[in-house]
Amino acid sequence: ATRIIEKVGKVIDQHDSVGAIELDQDDDEMDKLHRFLFATMQNGQWPHSIEMTIDITLLGRYYERCADHAVSIAKRVYFLVNGEYASE
Repeated sequence: ATRIIEKVGKVIDQHDSVGAIELDQDDDEMDKLHRFLFATMQNGQWPHSIEMTIDITLLGRYYERCADHAVSIAKRVYFLVNGEYASE
C-alpha cells in the first residue's frame, strides 16, 4: 500500500499517464493479497486470537481501500493529462 501511495504521488507530480495506468495493475495485486489474507485466516490453521484476527482483517481492508483511492486519483490525473478516460 505504501508503494502504491508513493507511486500515485509521482503520478500527480510528473503528470504520468503511463504510471496512472500501471497503478490499476498494482491495485489488482493488492486485491489478490487481500483475498489471500482472508483465505489464510479461514483455512482452519490460523493460530492467532480473535482480537488479532479482527485487527488484521481491518488493517487489510484499510490497505486495500487505500489502494483503491490511489487508483481513483490516478484515473483523474490520466483524464487531466489526456483529456479522455483511460480504457478499462
